[in-house]
Amino acid sequence: MDRTTTTDLIQAIADRCSGSLSVFARHLDTGEEVALAPDEILPTASVIKLPILVELYRAAAAGELSLDDRVTLRDTDAVGGSGILKVLGVGLQPTLRDLATLMIALSDNTATNLVLDALGELDGVNATMDALGFPTIQLHNRIDFERIGGDVRKLGESSTRDMCGLVEAVARGEVVSPEVSTTIEGVLETQQYLDQGPRYVLAMPYWRELGQDPIIRYAGKTGFFTGTRVDTGIVRFAGGGGFTYAVANHGLADETFLPESEGSVVNGLVGKALVEHWWPADQGPAPTVTTPYGGQ
Repeated sequence: MDRTTTTDLIQAIADRCSGSLSVFARHLDTGEEVALAPDEILPTASVIKLPILVELYRAAAAGELSLDDRVTLRDTDAVGGSGILKVLGVGLQPTLRDLATLMIALSDNTATNLVLDALGELDGVNATMDALGFPTIQLHNRIDFERIGGDVRKLGESSTRDMCGLVEAVARGEVVSPEVSTTIEGVLETQQYLDQGPRYVLAMPYWRELGQDPIIRYAGKTGFFTGTRVDTGIVRFAGGGGFTYAVANHGLADETFLPESEGSVVNGLVGKALVEHWWPADQGPAPTVTTPYGGQ
């Protein structure tokens, strides 16, 4: 599929979307880009946890903290929303490494605030994003629903161009060091919310446990809020090649959290289009599935 066709397809998805849609993706080998409104500043929802993860690993590499440090869970630490720590017993002592994994794999809000406590201040996340060349990525608050209220922008904001740039820097080994970047990508591969970008893609999240060789690997971070869905990730093909992407929608009429919510389906259609666009023709049919959404 040529870029014009893919861009037209993504525009058609945007035309049917009840809110704003922004997309930016870049092929890791050729540098080819696919974009739709990539410089619009939109809320990140929980995708802001990727920059927090980067700052945690930067601080650990700089000797400012140890990922083996343990944190004692208190009843006052529990935060609602996504995650598992909120329902576990007090006194649990996960390491910062454990908390980082929970923050990504399950988008654990309690783990996120505990990581931010260890970092000491929010400004460090934003300063690191500026230093990496992604100034639109801004963390505004901890996970505090009283402060955020119904305005998800109060948590974090970014352009999809910058968020894709950040995950691309991880993929290229340019965040802190090649070793740290590889570790961060490994954490992103633990992601268990696969209902957005990889929704219609045959990405097997359990390939390691099953001893399989995956035809496609996904490492990323999703975010969801009322009327908002955001996803960014690294997609690698077994036969070589791959791409990074960020997709965000906001202000959707569908404010549910159902599996077939509009925002999740829209981002899934974009992810499907990108995989089909860049899947090598000599590797047979793209590893995607037929969608029920208008036959796209």
